[in-house]
Amino acid sequence: MSRILALILVLGGLAGEAPALGLEDVGTTSADFLKLGSGARSEAMGEAYVGLADDADGIAYNPAGMVQNVSGLVQASHALWFQGLTYDNFNGLMPTGGGGMLGATFDYFSTPQIARTLLQSNGNYVNAGTFTPYDMQAAVSYARPLLLGLAGGVNLKLIDQSIDTNSGFGLALDLGALWQAPLRGLTLGFSLQNMGTPIKLASDAFYPPFVIRGGAAYRALDDAVILSVEGDLPVDNNPVLALGAEYNIADRFFPRIGWRHDGIFNPWTLGFGLRYDVWGLDLSAVPYGSLGMTYRAGVDWRFGRPGAGLSARLSYVSTVGSGKAAVLQPHMSAPDQVEAWGLYIYDGAHRSRIVRVFSGFGPLKTSLLWDGKDQNGRPSPEGVYWAVLSVRYTTGQTLNSDYVRLEVNNSAPLVSLSIAPESLNPNAAGEAFIPVVFYPTLKSGRGIAAWRLEILDPQGKVFRAIMGEGALPPQLIWDGKDDQGNELISAQIYSARLWVKDAFDSEGRTPAPVAFKAVFR
Repeated sequence: MSRILALILVLGGLAGEAPALGLEDVGTTSADFLKLGSGARSEAMGEAYVGLADDADGIAYNPAGMVQNVSGLVQASHALWFQGLTYDNFNGLMPTGGGGMLGATFDYFSTPQIARTLLQSNGNYVNAGTFTPYDMQAAVSYARPLLLGLAGGVNLKLIDQSIDTNSGFGLALDLGALWQAPLRGLTLGFSLQNMGTPIKLASDAFYPPFVIRGGAAYRALDDAVILSVEGDLPVDNNPVLALGAEYNIADRFFPRIGWRHDGIFNPWTLGFGLRYDVWGLDLSAVPYGSLGMTYRAGVDWRFGRPGAGLSARLSYVSTVGSGKAAVLQPHMSAPDQVEAWGLYIYDGAHRSRIVRVFSGFGPLKTSLLWDGKDQNGRPSPEGVYWAVLSVRYTTGQTLNSDYVRLEVNNSAPLVSLSIAPESLNPNAAGEAFIPVVFYPTLKSGRGIAAWRLEILDPQGKVFRAIMGEGALPPQLIWDGKDDQGNELISAQIYSARLWVKDAFDSEGRTPAPVAFKAVFR
């Protein structure tokens, strides 16, 4: 095994030799704070995280897991360890397009102040103040999908250690892979971590704590339960077996449990998470035998979260003859990461009754059609209906669109036209003043797509045509001129008729022209 590790490190160009695996090598590595994880969620699940790694915690276990996010994420956590030790983490994720994710990490591990003592020539020790040892890591990460459900990721780390007047720096590299298995809900993860240069403090130099991780995560019961398992081979200690579980209660409360067997502490781990909209809070507790309990708390904020939008390019449906379908357009912020979707049509009179369901896997089409029929292929009655789109992303997030109003309409349009009272001459029946204001009324039918008001001269020829698209305006005004801008002849009999066409290309018109004597005031 040590020869394999040596080959890996040499190929990475980051080490000249590799230490052997095993408990006998405890204490032969530097920067052991890198073993402490980065978040309360992963810690509560026993750190069985290499096959899950679906949030900012995952950077510390498997950078390839970042691709499971479709939104930006900022996370901060604070750990209280025994004997006054503290560990602070800050992680951030940002989508870069094409499924790629960019990450950043900053970790700071500190101890309480330590008294500095100096040995005098007479053999006595004297107090020479205090110092505060610390360890720090800053890292940048990148991950992207590769092929056939496989994603790859990398961390590049800068490590800084300080104790009293001595400090040392080093570089380390993590490589990770995550595979979305054909079995829905199953992901497999693998990572090589802390392949790095020696870090020298005073006269001694040691390599970072190299570890091989491999594991799996499985989402069951419609993603309500996550089960994870991981095996680790650290360069300086016993092999590790870790198990973890999380239960999703109403997308708000997430109890967690884990177990981590390393032959030394073998602790059970506990914790829970709370979520509200884009905010999250995670807490964990881990016992370390006689050393005491450790606690970690973390908060996170998601931004640019994936959306599920729906709009209607044509919101009216006809089931008459060959019919005409409503045209609905989905709007996704990350269409290439849609895992499954469902379009639900509800009865407008009974909002709890589903009339029709369309569903599928993978990215959606640019348009979704509803032909006005129910799940059994029967035409739906005329009336109002509502459509909503539900989308599940590869991250496990499920989002719903706003409701979109639809109407089933099987009636041809029927319109009437009248002259507004304010245009009529109260002193002469049948006379209308110029300009003439008309009131159009849609008596049956819905979804007017185009209309035309025609003014006919005394000989019955079209004198003026006023046209428009979309719904009928509340009033139509004729200024007394023809299509060339010439004024009418006052006190002559003119008439008006209205033509409409609905969204299904059905036409309707006023039964008879409205006649009137057009006069100027």
